[in-house]
Amino acid sequence: MFLQTFGRLCLLDAAGQECRYPRKGLFLVAYLATGASAEIGRDEAADLLWGNEDRALAFTNLRKLISRLRAAHGPVLTISPTHLRLDRQQLSCDADATKTAKTPLSSLVELMSRTFLAEFDDTDGLAGRWLKSQRRTYLELMRERLLKKSSELSPVAESSAARQAAFLILEHWPDDQAVRRTLSAEPQLQPVERTAEPRGVFATVEHGHPSDSEWTFGVSKLPRVALLPPIGVSSAALDLSRASALIDDVAIGLCSLRSLSIIAPYTAERIRASEDKVLLLNKHDISYVVDTKLTDDGLFVQIIFVPSDHVIYAERFEITGGLLSSHRKVLAGVVKDRILVELKRNENALSDYAFHPDAYQRYLLGVQQMSRLTLPSVRSARKTFREALNHNGDFSHAFSGLAKTYSIEWVLTARGDPELLRKAEANARSAIESNPDIAYGYKELGMAKLYLGALDESLDALARAEELSPHYADAIYSFADALIHASRPMEGLAKIERAISLNPLGPDEYFWCAAGASYFVGAFDKAVSRIHSMSNQASAHRLLAASWAMLGDTKRAHHYRRKDREANPQFDLQKWLAIVPIRETWQKDMYREGLTKAGY
Repeated sequence: MFLQTFGRLCLLDAAGQECRYPRKGLFLVAYLATGASAEIGRDEAADLLWGNEDRALAFTNLRKLISRLRAAHGPVLTISPTHLRLDRQQLSCDADATKTAKTPLSSLVELMSRTFLAEFDDTDGLAGRWLKSQRRTYLELMRERLLKKSSELSPVAESSAARQAAFLILEHWPDDQAVRRTLSAEPQLQPVERTAEPRGVFATVEHGHPSDSEWTFGVSKLPRVALLPPIGVSSAALDLSRASALIDDVAIGLCSLRSLSIIAPYTAERIRASEDKVLLLNKHDISYVVDTKLTDDGLFVQIIFVPSDHVIYAERFEITGGLLSSHRKVLAGVVKDRILVELKRNENALSDYAFHPDAYQRYLLGVQQMSRLTLPSVRSARKTFREALNHNGDFSHAFSGLAKTYSIEWVLTARGDPELLRKAEANARSAIESNPDIAYGYKELGMAKLYLGALDESLDALARAEELSPHYADAIYSFADALIHASRPMEGLAKIERAISLNPLGPDEYFWCAAGASYFVGAFDKAVSRIHSMSNQASAHRLLAASWAMLGDTKRAHHYRRKDREANPQFDLQKWLAIVPIRETWQKDMYREGLTKAGY
């Protein structure tokens, strides 16, 4: 029989079929198969498996388990009145590979990347202490093998297994300088001829920033960074495997720093493939995600600050011809430097999160609630943002969130309530006062001013937001919305398309805004298409009705007018046009024409 302990714990028979075996029994078998002794007393077994329970209850549970084990598959355990013993001759185990020096480092890496008894992370008591000790033993063994192999390698040799082992070890022990040195123990690049390099790639290096050894972050716990493997197209000019190697080079460069903890590539691959990325990000306590995508236009890199779920940096690196191959190391250095600059810039937010994690958790829940543009969702989010402020009364993000709920409610109710906008402006100003160096407060101030009809003040605030965070898709979206209301729909359309390119899976507001811009440039079919990209189209039914009417499809126009009337029975077209902030008359006339044709 075979026992798998790395990854999912399971017992396989000689035919490779999984045996039905009690979960606690499997843990006990793993303990006896990998520990110092193949035998355990009943007292110790009860403490191991139910250490937190009342002693009498623990023995009762053990007796029940023994009864089930006797009926389970095969003679794995020998049970006596006082002891349980594992017959190691009847069982082989994947952990046996760690006991022989003949096991290749690559095999150890493959084992360790799956985590010993991965499903028992929450185990505490005697079992939890043993599990931590065992995992540490395996890490130490792999570390010893890595350092031995490193000393045997010639300076020009490369070993994928050695790199993977180093990543895995540094994920747990980021201060291990001996292991860090194995990553940098490769030949220095020879100088390359730079005359043919595109200015758009290498001109992005920040001159005058601190050297690698000088980078430090003012937080007590090292920020954990996950570099996700690139996704995208692969063509003759842009090879996905080479892009993956580039990200590997970036990770190696970042691992040379003592102020960051880099998640091992295997873990990053699991996060990329997972349908519930948030769960894994929380499980691994990840502060930043560096997401990469390869397209025919180049390498797209964005950094997401996980606690607030905001993109703090996004840039597309143009790569032509064989540049990805011939100058991979140089490009990796450029990307690494950019990442470091942005992480340093975001240091205050990281420190704030370390002191107020509950506030960030409530804030994130509020953001999640705001993803549905309905009044109940918006009002629930408002309550959640207030709870965040109860945890941290100076939390700029929560003030910004509150401001947004008031502005969105003003739009959804379409009643022109000025009190909602005054509250939006007040909270936006509180956000700016709490932190004038981030864009969120200026973005919400711009939206409040927009709906108050102060278009020039709105554009000024949104321009400041974009200046502070040129990669902040939400601010660019808001700037686009303001430009549309300022009767500059072509400029607004260009802005919103850029926001969507930065955040293709962005919220419904992006596509709603793009639909509005398309409508006012006369691209009514594009307006319909953008609305259909929304996950919840209810808020855009009025614009959809006007767009179908302008396309001459009266039946569909009337259908969406009726759906809008059901949600907003008090909507009055003339009153709405009187209060909606649109600078030039032609634009109001165009909107009135569409809605009138739709039957409003």
